[in-house]
Amino acid sequence: MGTLRVAILGHGTVARATTELLAAIGPALREERGVTFRFTGALTLRRGGWLHPDGVSAELLRASGWPGSPAPGGAEPFSGDGLQFVRACAADVLVELTPLSPLDGEPARSHLEAALRRGMNVVTANKGPIAHALRPLRALARERGRRLLFESTVMDGAPLFNLRSRCLPGTRVLGVRGVLNSTSGHVSDRLARGDTLEAAIQDARRLGIAEADPSHDLDGWDSAVKAAVLANALMDADLRPQQVRREGCGGEALRAAVVAAPPGSRVRQLVEIARGENGSASALVRVRALDPGSVLASLRGMETAVTLTTDTMGDLTIVEGEGGPSQTAFGVIADLVELALARSVAERLE
Repeated sequence: MGTLRVAILGHGTVARATTELLAAIGPALREERGVTFRFTGALTLRRGGWLHPDGVSAELLRASGWPGSPAPGGAEPFSGDGLQFVRACAADVLVELTPLSPLDGEPARSHLEAALRRGMNVVTANKGPIAHALRPLRALARERGRRLLFESTVMDGAPLFNLRSRCLPGTRVLGVRGVLNSTSGHVSDRLARGDTLEAAIQDARRLGIAEADPSHDLDGWDSAVKAAVLANALMDADLRPQQVRREGCGGEALRAAVVAAPPGSRVRQLVEIARGENGSASALVRVRALDPGSVLASLRGMETAVTLTTDTMGDLTIVEGEGGPSQTAFGVIADLVELALARSVAERLE
């Protein structure tokens, strides 16, 4: 049975959902896949953290109530920053879950680089480092014989990147179309029902999918970061979010598009990525009315979807229902299971 030592950097909603879900499905993972996990450290940038030499199970970590209560028994307090935590923790994998910085991917990028240089594998749900530095991070991972996994960066736990790597051998992704921002989708549907823009945004806040300032979502920046991740990971591009064109985005533009939309259509913030003749990729985020009958036009509220155009299987579409922290957590756990299984295979071959 393979046991993976895990350290978590950033302990917000997704991290708590990860330990909750792992505690719930841990017995099934042990029985079905023969893998277990022990947490040797965790750090929240506001409340400090802890290190545990032997590690604790997800069940014990959940039962401890940390970070709302003292660290698990036997743990040593830790009060340094993220880079100091990476250098101090004894782990096989760093799970990086700090907040997104869309303009440069820091400090998460530096955290991942430091972990790889220390010989750890890394798992992240943070889009920033993948949008800004996938190529150098992948190169460093190969150099150190380690893995960089990021399934949860775009569509929560939907198996998007695993689909590409495991199920489409020898396949080129020629283009991508997707609706990837749940906040703008929900606001659009509320506008179509007659709500004012202010009321639609307030409802999105009530549901917990919109920040106090929703401009990051409505102005297309969230979709632009995801577009860069998709282009870089699926099409081997080297695109930055700042290079993704954004057309007709913003709350007022969304409201005007809903008013002008033909009957039966549905207005969405659409991501479109195309591969050029020279192999480069370009990406666009725009608000548009989608024709009735298309898969993307069938999405409602907070649902998201992405269509991959490939040279072997034509169009493949993944649709996700209303996502959330538990789905994002599942993507993190899927990456951890992948690493644990790979380690078990490597140990049997030694």
